[in-house]
Amino acid sequence: MSTVQRTSLFKIILFIVSITVTFVVAIIAVMFSIFGRDIYVNYKTDDLMPKAKAISHQVTKLYLENADRHTISRMVYSEDYAISETSTYVIEANGNIITNDDGSNRNEARETVSLCFDSVMKGNEVSMPNATIGIVVGVPILDGSERIIGAVILIHRGSAIQDRMNKLALQFGALMLVILLIALIPSVLVFRFVTKPIRAVSETALKMANGDLDARAVPRGSFESQHLAESFNTLADALRSNIDHLVMERNRLNTVLDGIGEGIIAVDRHGTITHYNSAALKLLGGGEEDDPSELPSYEPVREAIMRSLENDARAKGRASVADRLLRLSATPIHESNGALGGAVTLISDVTESERLEQTRRDYVANVSHELRTPLASIRSLSDALCDGIITDPKDQMRYYGYIQRESIRLSQLIDDLLELSRLQSGGVAFTKARVDLFEIAYDVADRMNDLAHQRGKSVKLEVKEGVYLASTNAARIEQVLIALTDNAVKHGNEGCAVHIGLALNADASRYEFSVSNPAVIEAADLEHIFERFYKADHSHSGEGTGLGLAIVSEVLNLLNEKINVSYTDGMIRFTFTVERDPGDAEHPELLPAADSQARQQ
Repeated sequence: MSTVQRTSLFKIILFIVSITVTFVVAIIAVMFSIFGRDIYVNYKTDDLMPKAKAISHQVTKLYLENADRHTISRMVYSEDYAISETSTYVIEANGNIITNDDGSNRNEARETVSLCFDSVMKGNEVSMPNATIGIVVGVPILDGSERIIGAVILIHRGSAIQDRMNKLALQFGALMLVILLIALIPSVLVFRFVTKPIRAVSETALKMANGDLDARAVPRGSFESQHLAESFNTLADALRSNIDHLVMERNRLNTVLDGIGEGIIAVDRHGTITHYNSAALKLLGGGEEDDPSELPSYEPVREAIMRSLENDARAKGRASVADRLLRLSATPIHESNGALGGAVTLISDVTESERLEQTRRDYVANVSHELRTPLASIRSLSDALCDGIITDPKDQMRYYGYIQRESIRLSQLIDDLLELSRLQSGGVAFTKARVDLFEIAYDVADRMNDLAHQRGKSVKLEVKEGVYLASTNAARIEQVLIALTDNAVKHGNEGCAVHIGLALNADASRYEFSVSNPAVIEAADLEHIFERFYKADHSHSGEGTGLGLAIVSEVLNLLNEKINVSYTDGMIRFTFTVERDPGDAEHPELLPAADSQARQQ
């Protein structure tokens, strides 16, 4: 690119010099063609007149010396008086021509010579620069008494004039060519002197264009070249400063955009994407290398953007990507002159908020349902008693019992709601201490076994007697174990046995309590089993409030423990962890490998 520019500039300078010289030569040539002949003729005329007078003076001397014609003719043709390309006529007063070297042109010159001779004999000096035959000059020949005794006439032939003009034109053309060639030498030198600093600035500009923002031009050459380099360096410094500032602002903007959880996509007035952040790609289901506009999930976003651009107003929309629900909001952007410059789209993941809103609605509905059932029973029973419909004392006592049980159920529901609310508010702090898990498990199994017998079921503790120390809250672990065992007793198969077990996890850092029993449950229900008011019996006609397992999950979460549920071969199994106390003894029999060997035996 630099070579091309240099060659082009050289051609331009050479062309300008050539045109200038050619123009000057052309003007001189035109002037020469117009005035050259006249100038030469006038010059030649002025040159011939003194020579003609010199010949006349010499002829007068020879006449006074009584020289013959031969002597006069020899004098005229001598080297001192012979004139190149000019015919010399010496004519006596009677018209006799003493000398004539015109040769074959004698007849052609006769009329001109005769005309000139007549004028000279009248005492005139004749000068005819534009005669047909050429340049004619005539002077009289005087004797000692100043009497005219003859004439000297010089004729410079027209052909000689033309030959001289042609030679002058040829010499002039050669001279102009030499001048043109000589003019090119300083042109080249000036070109190198002028363009070398400019070329250096150009090369520096190319370096900056290729990313070298530290490149600077060296001021050298003429004052103008130095000023150009200094101005370029000033521009480069300002450009570097602006680029650094823009890069810093861009990095800040990218950091801000990437730090925003919502997706942001900016487009121009034609809907072409100009900016987007990583959250937008993630929400639309794309990877880091993907173009958002090429993703199938971008179509709803495109529609919102186009509506915003067409109506010049905010446009909203929704999109579903996998299991996420996205809310779209496209806002038009205007330039400083008020023209529409594009739009910015905000993409928000409202899956969780929608789920929470749905949960809130379900929570209100479930609470209303759970409260309505016992209240409806109490009201119907109390109405029957108040209206005197029930008169038999035994029936009245039975109704009173129903009212008491429903009020107890209502009170339990309210207590569970308050308990769950306190746990979820984060206002409950659990104090951990050293706890013997066997005592808790044995006490729960003993108490729950009595309740299970009333339902024709049983509770079996499958934990070898010993001391199993844990660092936890004893009351809360007992609450969890009671809730899981009670749930198993209520919802287990008819006549089943509920098993309570204890083991160590793989790295022996935590104990794992397990409560298992045979039951019938759908696999889909396991995902929601710890949700509030969720019941596998979707008619909500079974026992319980649907809050027990939700309370269990919240309690263990506050204790930094985990609970899992599995269902295999008709057996449902709840497992939750308890942090092991550092001072606990070794229990190799509770490790998973030992448990597996025991089952194989």
